[in-house]
Amino acid sequence: MGYEHILFEQRGGVGIVTLNRPERLNAFTNRMLHEVLEVVEKATFDEGIRCLVIRGAGRAFCSGDDLSGMGEFPRPVPPDVPPVSEYQHRLVKALRGLRKPVIASMHGYCHGMGEDTAMACDLRIAAEGTRFGEPRILRGMHITTGATYLLPRMVGLPRAMELLMLGRAIDAEEALRIGLVHRVVPAEELEWATMELAERLAAGPTKAYGILKQQVYAEFDMDIDDALRDMIYQRHTEIEDREEGVRAFLEKREPKFTGR
Repeated sequence: MGYEHILFEQRGGVGIVTLNRPERLNAFTNRMLHEVLEVVEKATFDEGIRCLVIRGAGRAFCSGDDLSGMGEFPRPVPPDVPPVSEYQHRLVKALRGLRKPVIASMHGYCHGMGEDTAMACDLRIAAEGTRFGEPRILRGMHITTGATYLLPRMVGLPRAMELLMLGRAIDAEEALRIGLVHRVVPAEELEWATMELAERLAAGPTKAYGILKQQVYAEFDMDIDDALRDMIYQRHTEIEDREEGVRAFLEKREPKFTGR
């Protein structure tokens, strides 16, 4: 399948999405959002894709929505539904809902909807020198694509309020310190570090990862009783890899998971 604003390739069990508008620092258009959504939907049903990576071409991961114009709507927007719900919101929910690990591999600029996309991923690796920020408030704009929900849960309410209200950009080292990213590497090692992690996850128990992911995100806002009940409920989902994992432990060898 050909794409206009992204590139897609598969290396073994790893699907790689590259945002590909480098002349605009990979600012999102509706077309780009639609194309990334198509890949996420493909990954949902393709058992050969066991981990997804999102990265950017050129000098940036993603500078946010393209304020010069988001372009046409490749998918019709229902009457009385804001376009942001059909595009930005749908992408954030699709990344969170994908029952497979998703890694954001970031460099350059990661602003606005770009930062929201990264926060919707499960793991975030950044190159040294990456800049993160939510500049929309500095332009008197609404923040409607996820940051006010995701950022407080990522870095805590006081720090999130500071970053959102002041529109202050931070570097990769501060992002690591406050928990916005989980790893920072030299720029020349970003691809290697990302693929090492992605290949490790792609070789893992994909179905178990999906259940774990669903539990963590669902239980985060539950009280303890509801969360514990949810954990018991999830045990009813059969995981074929469980038997291999236990057998490998007893036989003192590395497990060979099928992802089922």
